[in-house]
Amino acid sequence: MSNSALRPEQHRRLAFGWLAICLILLAALCWLLPRSQINSSVLALLPKQQLVGVPDELADGFSRRLDRQLMWLVSPPPGADSAAVSWWWQQLRQMPELQQVGGPMDAQRQQQWGLFFYRHRNVLLDDATRQRLIQGPDAQSQWILGQLYSAFAGVSGKELASDPLMLVRGSQLAQQQNGGSLNLANGWLVARDTQGRSWYLLHAELSASSYDIGSARNTVDKLTALQQQLQQRWPGAEVLNRGTLYYSNYASQQAERDISTIGLASVAGVFLLVLLMFRSPLPLLLCALSVGIGALAGTVATLLAFGEIHLMTLVLSISIVGISADYALYFLTERMVHGQQSTPLASLQKLLPALSMALLTTVVAYLALLIAPFPGLQQLAVFAAAGLSAACITVICWYPQLSRRLPVRPAPGLALILRWLHAWRHRPLLRYGLPGSALLVIIAGFSQLKVDDDIGQLQALPAELQQQEQRIAALTGQHNDQKWLVVYGANGEQLLQRLELLQPRLAQAKRQGVLKDYRLLPLPSHQRQQENVALLQRVAPQVVTQLQQAELTLNAPDLTAEWVTPQQWLGSVVSEGWRLLWLTLPDGRSAALVPVNGVQNSAAMQALAGQVPGTGWIDRKTEFSELFGQYRLYLSYLLALSVAAIALIYLWRFGLLHGLRCMVPTLLSLGCGIAVLALSGHTLNLFSLLALILVLGIGINYTLFFTNPRGTPTTSMFAIFMAVFTTQLTFGMLVLSHTQAISSFGIVLSSGIAVAFLLAPLTLATKRKRGKA
Repeated sequence: MSNSALRPEQHRRLAFGWLAICLILLAALCWLLPRSQINSSVLALLPKQQLVGVPDELADGFSRRLDRQLMWLVSPPPGADSAAVSWWWQQLRQMPELQQVGGPMDAQRQQQWGLFFYRHRNVLLDDATRQRLIQGPDAQSQWILGQLYSAFAGVSGKELASDPLMLVRGSQLAQQQNGGSLNLANGWLVARDTQGRSWYLLHAELSASSYDIGSARNTVDKLTALQQQLQQRWPGAEVLNRGTLYYSNYASQQAERDISTIGLASVAGVFLLVLLMFRSPLPLLLCALSVGIGALAGTVATLLAFGEIHLMTLVLSISIVGISADYALYFLTERMVHGQQSTPLASLQKLLPALSMALLTTVVAYLALLIAPFPGLQQLAVFAAAGLSAACITVICWYPQLSRRLPVRPAPGLALILRWLHAWRHRPLLRYGLPGSALLVIIAGFSQLKVDDDIGQLQALPAELQQQEQRIAALTGQHNDQKWLVVYGANGEQLLQRLELLQPRLAQAKRQGVLKDYRLLPLPSHQRQQENVALLQRVAPQVVTQLQQAELTLNAPDLTAEWVTPQQWLGSVVSEGWRLLWLTLPDGRSAALVPVNGVQNSAAMQALAGQVPGTGWIDRKTEFSELFGQYRLYLSYLLALSVAAIALIYLWRFGLLHGLRCMVPTLLSLGCGIAVLALSGHTLNLFSLLALILVLGIGINYTLFFTNPRGTPTTSMFAIFMAVFTTQLTFGMLVLSHTQAISSFGIVLSSGIAVAFLLAPLTLATKRKRGKA
């Protein structure tokens, strides 16, 4: 703005223009809310993973499907039958929130399973049978004789007559091996623990998304009530749960607790402080107005930009309450102290340079969060930039009119403020001792500093769910560590051929110890089916001859080819338990997941995936932890450049000596933020550096208030005190969060801003040495 005074009619037009914009924002919020959602997924906080050669639609489809899956292991009381398990299964089937509830395989489905394999036995050769046939007729004939004379195999004459090569039996044995630690008992898949207790497997799919907060909570509450009923009916029965639903529900409840406790305490503390200091309800209402307008603008901007808002964004956005109140407090303090000496517009003209610079530095600091490819942090950046701008514009456009009846009186604690400023000017012990003490804290903290980029800090998982996850993995051998190979093809046949290319490489990796185990779809491609039939036609006559020489009477095997398409296989009972791993788009493009476990060397698996076209490797935790480290370095460089730019501005504006003095609070506040983090037992990570950027952007405001040539030190000191106190009420509350990332974020911010406040009077040490306070 120019140096000329702002005329009342100009300001009135600004006020009405801002009122129109606020009404538009309110209408936009009413339109957006029903069309948006609140997301609680931890994965939604992470950058979108791009898989080489795998279309995004397939990767997203798998992600949505896996997030809907639920699994239970139910154990009846020791010595009891499976009545408790059957009751649990029936209750699950009656829940409208669940679909495709899987339980026991009845006799009819078992018969369908056997008939399917018998009909297609010649094309669906399992790997072990295929390898024996490739070795020659001796290997297969000896295996058949071993089955016949085994006391445990139970081969009947009818089986031998209908399937002389025992191809169906080979498929059955292969299926059992693919089941891992699970065995079929009375139609149920059952695992046994070390105490001999039986655990029955059930699974289902959610009808709605696991991240739909209302639906998730309702479903978890129903399942919890069912579990209590089960244990009341059958004391001693146990249920183990697995599914994204449980983690999502826990995260949403945790975030809601953070919002309710931290948010309410922060807002109540800020408003109580304003009421005590100004002793009038008018400043309280005005602060609530600017904070409310800021929250409105931030929410609308976030929903427009992302179509949703994340729960962690809401938790972190609580911090904006304190910052957005700073602009109001700075103006209201000026009016309370100098209301009789200047008009409201004159006060605005006086404060506008400092207000605009404070807003600019804070918004730039928040917008720096956009450099990190994390949607949750990007949402926070947009929310803060829009919210703080709206709060400051509200102060500029409306406060000169709305604050006309603000009581005029001296600033509370004026005597203390004068003594504090006098001590800074005339007491070398304070002027040098306090910065020196901060430097000692920095040295002590940095000596204990550790770096940890583990993505697990994004969410604190409950011990109960972790224990259940470990028990399920031990019982079933199926781990939930988010490590997969994704294989893609233009159609089902190409996909299956690529899976067959991948299989020998996986087997070799298993032999080399790169992985412990893997699960591959037991469906051969049409090309492989043709090879299977050709192999049988070549080797089967010799196998039959050798068996006949062993005095077995056999019929000639029927080697007719009954081809199996992916659609037939997926629609049959034999694909149960495997369908989750297959996905086909409407245009025919298909993909399959290959779960692996026991992988220690993610780079080796990445190299293995690169050997097969259309194959991608997913190790979310390792890759995102590496990404955390990479962006932590990027933000370190950004922070260093920002500090250097601020130093140059100070040196240009204030000269060498005073410019360097103005840098001391900035540098020490950054160092103390990290030092306190280390001394409190936390580790340095990406979120710590993001907090440092905000310390830089917010803490510099206090220096700007003191260096405003139109301001007075006492008024600036009181306004800064109010600003830092309200900011601490919000950022300090984040320390209480149950999520480690948010807690460490709050530690760095609150400690860094506190040091910036304490050292801000350094900028007055020489500038007003002979002046009056």
